[in-house]
Amino acid sequence: MTAADTLYERVLPFYEALDVPVRAILTDNAREFCGKPDSHPYELLLALEGIEHRTTKIATPRTNGFVERMNRTLLDECFRVAGRQTWYITPTEIQRDLDTFLRYYNL
Repeated sequence: MTAADTLYERVLPFYEALDVPVRAILTDNAREFCGKPDSHPYELLLALEGIEHRTTKIATPRTNGFVERMNRTLLDECFRVAGRQTWYITPTEIQRDLDTFLRYYNL
């Protein structure tokens, strides 16, 4: 549910505001993204929005290397920097700094 909620509440509106259509999404094969197409929340949302769901091949660095690089960028440029100034107590505080960084990074 969290992956579907994030996609619906944050990702799709972000691209819609930029007038960029989302035609396909690439995810790994984790449970939060993959399941029975007729009952899995993420799969149902993609079907309702007309978005093609592509998945990475297992143990193939070529398809998930960019995700690993983004994780490293988030760690190096966001959390190691903000973490020196903030002692996080709640997930809301972490989300606030992540949202600020992603706005800067994406725009």
